[in-house]
Amino acid sequence: MAATRAAAREGYDAVSMRELAETCRVSMTTIYQFCRSKDQLIAEAHLSSMQSWRERLEARRPRGATAEERVLQVMRSYAKALDRDETLSRTMMRAMYSLDPDASASRISVSGTFAALLDAAIGDEVLEDRDAVIGTLGHVIDSVILGWLTHRHDVAWVRRELETAVHALFGRDAQPGKSSQARPVRARPARA
Repeated sequence: MAATRAAAREGYDAVSMRELAETCRVSMTTIYQFCRSKDQLIAEAHLSSMQSWRERLEARRPRGATAEERVLQVMRSYAKALDRDETLSRTMMRAMYSLDPDASASRISVSGTFAALLDAAIGDEVLEDRDAVIGTLGHVIDSVILGWLTHRHDVAWVRRELETAVHALFGRDAQPGKSSQARPVRARPARA
């Protein structure tokens, strides 16, 4: 996280692996033993940040009478986190969505973490095509983040788009009731 914050202060393009190693107070040899690229290092920091966010969110348990309300709360919390330190968020997302294959494992883990959060927010409600809904929301998040990263949109737009997707997906299909146990959603491995 210290390296990621340094990258955010100076801007993604202005920071080298050497500067990140110095910020972390480790040698270049040591840093390359763990991360092959700047994108991988920053993506790993983002994964750590995402796991902490998930723990905080799960400890508070999203509130709401319906799955739609609880999933909306997760999406709003996500947009709020992006806005908290926009430069840092942009740095982490740029690394996550880079074409660097070394960052892909973190990207897959982050997707799995977010899917598990959405699954928990849906809870015991019966939802036809539950896995498809969760997967579609993941695709919407990816699309919205890419729009935000290209500076075409602001965080308010991110929030509106996420809310629109939740309303479209949950508006008619979620029904209060008990389902068989909530199934954890696992990220699929990347295809070569």
